[in-house]
Amino acid sequence: MNTSVNENSTFSQWGELWYSNIQVGVSKSQCVNLRCSLNHLYRYIGDMPIKSIKAYNIDTIISELATKNPNTLRPMGKKTLRDIKNTASRVFDVAIENEVSCSNPAHNRKIPRRAPQGERRALTLVEQKLIVNTMHKMRIAALIMMLAGLRRGELIPLMWSDIDIDNFKITINKSVEQTSSNGFTVKSGTKTDRYGRVVEIPIDLAIEIDDAKKVATSKYVCCKSDGGMHTPTTWKRMWANYIKTVQKQNSDAKYTQINEITAHYLRHTYATLLYMSGVDVLTAAKLLGHSDIKTTIAIYTHLEKMMVDKSVEKLDNYISDRLFGGTR
Repeated sequence: MNTSVNENSTFSQWGELWYSNIQVGVSKSQCVNLRCSLNHLYRYIGDMPIKSIKAYNIDTIISELATKNPNTLRPMGKKTLRDIKNTASRVFDVAIENEVSCSNPAHNRKIPRRAPQGERRALTLVEQKLIVNTMHKMRIAALIMMLAGLRRGELIPLMWSDIDIDNFKITINKSVEQTSSNGFTVKSGTKTDRYGRVVEIPIDLAIEIDDAKKVATSKYVCCKSDGGMHTPTTWKRMWANYIKTVQKQNSDAKYTQINEITAHYLRHTYATLLYMSGVDVLTAAKLLGHSDIKTTIAIYTHLEKMMVDKSVEKLDNYISDRLFGGTR
């Protein structure tokens, strides 16, 4: 045990001990997330002796963050709250293992039902058509995410040599993770698979990729202005410009207003297209690169419920129009 940390040490001292021991075995992006969780906890209980912290202290943290995240001034989402609670629990576990505490006050703490769920939505048909029809340097990137399901971190280091046009396949064997405020590092494998995966792509996407490759001047499929690999800043700036262009085209066409389109929405659209086209859940999990099929099942179950709700709504409208003359 670290002699500088003892039974009278604060939560932040134990938190730093735990963090220093685990950061070697996790990715840099995970380190960033864990550090963020610790910082939230330190704001509330960082200066308290770890042995004096009670369950109600953890409940207070969760409740206040669920009401307002001091960084964004908006309610914190359920996933982030869960990450913070789990981080606290792991720090307390270290104290228990070192016989400083006999119980874990973060254990079995509940996340408020009112906490917002992170939005996961597929693009509407109008939005999908705008992705197809809006000309922009980022268009091919958006098409690949929407029609092949690549994550942003998988798309950024993607090279033309990773794409087999003749056999309609993309080999995804590397990804990026953020290492600093404006830096990416390339690592082998993907977020969930160190060996990566191969995705078969539809013929229309293959044609679009082939056309884009013919005029490309960089080895990267989606590159920054000088042909190099994107940094967090250049990606964010170019993506914002792209979405503004999409919104402008949408406005000109007088469609319903579009507020935001993210890379994750495009990936979820791909999952939805797999479901709608009848691709089984096992194949979908492989194409999406899910390490746990439960993730895919959850998406498919959510989509199935949406389809049932829409079907019932259609039945309601039919009965109302045909039997009651639409008077209700």
